[in-house]
Amino acid sequence: MCVCNCFHSMPIACNVSLTDYCPASLYFVPTKPISIEETAALFRVNAGAINKTVDGFAIMVNCSCPAEHDWFVWRTDYTIEWGDTWESISLKFGSFVVKKPEKQLFDSQTVTLDLLCSCSKGQRVVTYRVVTGDTLFTICSRFGADLNETEQLNRLPNPSLIHSGDVVFIPTSGLGHLLVDANDSEVSRTSKNRSHVYLEILLSVVAVILVLSVFIFLVHRKRRKHEQSEPSAGLECSPSCFTFLSSSIGCSSLPGLYSSSKESGDSVISAFSSEKSTVFQYSEVLDATSNFSASLKIGQGSYGSVYLGKLRGTDVAIKQMKNTKSKEFLAELNILCKVHHTNLIELIGYASGGDSLFLVYEFAQNGALSDHLHNPAMRGYKSLPWTTRVGIALDAAKGLEYIHMHTKPYYVHRDVKTSNILLDSNFRAKIADFGLVKLLESSPESGATASKVVGTFGYLAPEYIRDGCVTAKSDVYSYGVVLMELITGKPALSRTASTENNQCTEHRSVVTFMLSALEDDHNPMAHLVQCVDPNLTHYHKDSLLQVALLSKDCVDDDRNRRPDMSKVAVRLSHILECSMEWEGGGWPI
Repeated sequence: MCVCNCFHSMPIACNVSLTDYCPASLYFVPTKPISIEETAALFRVNAGAINKTVDGFAIMVNCSCPAEHDWFVWRTDYTIEWGDTWESISLKFGSFVVKKPEKQLFDSQTVTLDLLCSCSKGQRVVTYRVVTGDTLFTICSRFGADLNETEQLNRLPNPSLIHSGDVVFIPTSGLGHLLVDANDSEVSRTSKNRSHVYLEILLSVVAVILVLSVFIFLVHRKRRKHEQSEPSAGLECSPSCFTFLSSSIGCSSLPGLYSSSKESGDSVISAFSSEKSTVFQYSEVLDATSNFSASLKIGQGSYGSVYLGKLRGTDVAIKQMKNTKSKEFLAELNILCKVHHTNLIELIGYASGGDSLFLVYEFAQNGALSDHLHNPAMRGYKSLPWTTRVGIALDAAKGLEYIHMHTKPYYVHRDVKTSNILLDSNFRAKIADFGLVKLLESSPESGATASKVVGTFGYLAPEYIRDGCVTAKSDVYSYGVVLMELITGKPALSRTASTENNQCTEHRSVVTFMLSALEDDHNPMAHLVQCVDPNLTHYHKDSLLQVALLSKDCVDDDRNRRPDMSKVAVRLSHILECSMEWEGGGWPI
C-alpha cells in the first residue's frame, strides 16, 4: 500500500471524536465526456447521489477511517478492464486514489480502492483537485467557503503556493446547490429535475414581465424627478424594485443592493441569501479603498473606475459605477453569477451606496495584458517572454471558448481587447469586463442584430461595424487583433504623424500592419520578423509564424472563414507545446 506522490497537500488525519463515517463529497472532473449514469456505475453509487456541475460531478460519499489508515478515505470496488494500469485507474477516478494493492492486475478481477476524502465536525467537506489557474481564493469563492477555515483545515503554511494536481479539502455548509443526499433515489432525482425545469420556465416568463415593469417604472420616476428638479437620493430604485430585478438574473438573489442614502449606504434593506457572491456594506467598500483614494485606482473602464481594496483580509478589485449605469451593472452581474471558469474573472460580491454601484472581483496581481505589451518599461514591467505570451493567448482562447460554446444561453463578449485580459500572479489570463455581453439563445452559430455598435475601435469586426451583426465570430476577430498585439507589442490602433508640423492626423491599424507583412505566401517569415515586438528578442520562429497565421485567419473579412474558438484553442495548444519544448519547458518570466 502506498500513498500517491502526486498529492502536494497532506491528507486529513482521522479524528476519533467524529462518528464512524461522515457525509462528504468528491468533486470529480472526468477526462472524457461521461454521463451521470456512467459515473454512478464507475463509483458504484446511486445516481441520485450525483449532481452535475459546470465541468464535472459532485459525488456524495460516506467518508471514514479504516483501521489500516491514519487519514480519511472512501472505499469502493472496481473491476479491472483490459489495458488497465494503476495510473489509468487513478485517472478514471479523478486521481483521488491513495491505495494501490500490491498485486498484479488481471482482467475481470475486482480490487478495492481507497479514495481520499475528509470529515470536519458539523459540516460537509469537498475533496477538490486543483487545476491550472486556480488559487485558493478563487476556489473558496466558487464554493462559498471561508478562506481562513480552508487554510486551517489543509494546514497550508503558504496558501498562495498551491499547484495544479494538488488536492484541497473545502469545508463548507453552503454547498446545497452542489450536493444531494446520498440516499436519494433516481426516481426522486428525475422528478426534482423536471420540476426544476418547469420552475425555471415560469420564473423566466415572470422575470421578463417584471424587468419590463421595472424599466417603465424607472423611466417614469426619472422623468417625474427631473420635472420636479429634486436631487437624487441614492439609487433610483426602491427596495422592492431591486427585489424584482433579482428574479431576472443569474444570481439566486441580489441581497442588499438597495441602501438608504440617509445612512450613507450602510443600511442593508434586503435580507435574501446568495449562494454565489457576497453582499458588502457601503462602509466596507469605503474602508477598503480608503474612501476611493487616487493612489489605489488601478484602472479606468468604459463604465467606471477600478480600485484596489482589501475586504475582509483579502485583496480585491472594486469597480465603481454610477447608478445611471445600472443596465451595464446588472448585465455584468447577470453573466458572472452564471459562468465560472478559471479563465474568466471571478465575481466575489457587490454593494451599493451614495450614487454608486460596486462590483467586487478577484484581484489580478499582474494587471492588464495591455500594460505588459505597450511600453511595459514605463509601467515598471519586464517584457513578456514568448512562451508566456503563447500561454496567455491560450488561456484567453479557453475563456472565450467557454462562453461561446459551453454555456446556455451562449454569450458574445463584444469587448475583447488586451486591457480586458487580466493576469494573475502566475501570469495566467482571465477575461474581464462583461458589461457589453450579448446573448445568443439558440446556438453559438446564430447571430443577433445590435441596436447600436459598442466596443472598442480597432477590435471591431467589419460586419459588426457595417450592419450591427453580432456572432461569436465577432469575438474571434477581436481575439485575432489581440494575437497581433502579442506579436508586435503595438496597440490595436496607433497614431501616425504627418509630414507637416509633425501632427498626428490618422490611426494605423495593427491588422493592416500585420496583414501587409503576411502577404508573401512564399516567405512570410522574411517580412514578419520586422513586425516583432522590439522587446521580444528571444522567440521560436516557427511558433511565431504559426501564431501570426492563426491571427490572420481570425481577422478574415468573411466571418464564415474564421475558426471558432475551440479550433483556435486546439491550434494554440500545439503551438504552446512546441514553444515549451524549444524553451525547455515551464512558464519562464
